Amino acid sequence: MRRITLDQMPEFTTSVVIERPVQEVWDFLNDIRNRDKWNKEVVGTTYDGVLREGATGTDTMAMGGRQIRMDWRVTRFEPPHRLEMAYGPPTNAVADFTFEEMGGGTRLSCHTILRPSGWMRFLSPFLAGEGRKADEVQFAKVKAFLEGGGQG
Repeated sequence: MRRITLDQMPEFTTSVVIERPVQEVWDFLNDIRNRDKWNKEVVGTTYDGVLREGATGTDTMAMGGRQIRMDWRVTRFEPPHRLEMAYGPPTNAVADFTFEEMGGGTRLSCHTILRPSGWMRFLSPFLAGEGRKADEVQFAKVKAFLEGGGQG
């Protein structure tokens, strides 16, 4: 098991191949109305209109029996291939999503870097492990939904 010291912020990458075209996967994931089909942790999202570089919003997450607000900003928006989002406290994370063509399908990847501050730094290894597990579950749901014709 790798030890993470407080000066090393954890990062992880999650990937899945979805047998659907890049544009379809991009459109599905970037339509916030679809979020409840694949992400059960987010119980609410508000944002300032159209998703684009510079757009801001807030996700309300159900975590450990509590609701936590996480403000975010889109820092990179390159349809249909890349979306990068920076999250504020408590995690101060950057999530960089890429959508790559693989034959007729799409390799969906997310590289996440966590930079928690204050007391949250002590939870960094736990947060990274839980984040990786959550991404794997969510990516599997996206794959099942899109490949199952919306029946995932």
